[in-house]
Amino acid sequence: MGRKSSIDTQLSDEDRAEFRRLLGTGRWTIDELTEWLDQRGYEISRSAVGRAAQRQAALAARLRETRAITEGLAADLGEAATQGRQGRLLVETTRDLVLRFLSQTDVGEAGLDPKEVMMLGKGLSELAKAARYDQDFEEKVEVRARKLAAETVDRLAQDRPAEDMDRTVTMREALDMVRQHLGVA
Repeated sequence: MGRKSSIDTQLSDEDRAEFRRLLGTGRWTIDELTEWLDQRGYEISRSAVGRAAQRQAALAARLRETRAITEGLAADLGEAATQGRQGRLLVETTRDLVLRFLSQTDVGEAGLDPKEVMMLGKGLSELAKAARYDQDFEEKVEVRARKLAAETVDRLAQDRPAEDMDRTVTMREALDMVRQHLGVA
C-alpha cells in the first residue's frame, strides 16, 4: 500500500471535510481547489489534488455500481423479500457488502478469497430467507387478527338482544365487550 495522501495528513479535519465537499460538488477545477488550499496555508501539490479528485470519482463510480448491483439483487429476490424492516436491512447490508467487495478489488490490492465470496452469497441467501419468513409471519398474524376481530363482532352481535341492536353503544361499552370476549376483562 502506498503513502498516505498529503491531503489526508496535512489538512485539519474541518478543512479536509470542506475540501471533500467542494470536490464532491464537481464544480471546482483542480486549479481552483489547489488555490483554495493555498489560501488556507497548505502546500499541497496540484498532482495531489488531482489524485484526490480521481479517488473521489472512483468512489462515486463504485457507489453507483454498488447501487445498481444491489437493485439487481433486490429485483432477483423479489418484492416480498425487500419489503418491511428485514427487507430494508437486507438491501442495506447487501449494499455495504458489495461496496466492500468492490473496494477490495482496487488495482494493487490482493483479490478476494473465494471462501469470502461464498460466505457473502450464503449470507445474502440467509438474509433473504429471514426476510421472507418475517413477512410470512406478519401476514399470518394479520390474517389471524382479522379473523379474531370478525369472530368478536359476530359473537357480540349474537349475544345482544334484538331490541338492543338499534341502541348506540359508547366506546367504553364496545371496548368492554371486546375485552370480555377476548378474556382480558
